[in-house]
Amino acid sequence: MQDDLIRDHIAKLAQRDESAGREIVARVSRQCWPGGSADRSEPTALRWLRHWRPVRALAPVPVCSCADGGRCAVCN
Repeated sequence: MQDDLIRDHIAKLAQRDESAGREIVARVSRQCWPGGSADRSEPTALRWLRHWRPVRALAPVPVCSCADGGRCAVCN
């Protein structure tokens, strides 16, 4: 049954029809958040998200070492 739903979604997206896209969003919303947009929201978490900002990672980027004999940590 799930495979049929996925195939249906893909077929509708392939049509590039705006109304089909809205229908898919509505179906996903009904399945994932049956209580609406307030479903499973926590006031404390919402306050935290308003103040959160992503921070850049300052770690060095590893270099590919596959040429040294096998798979390295980058390509593995």
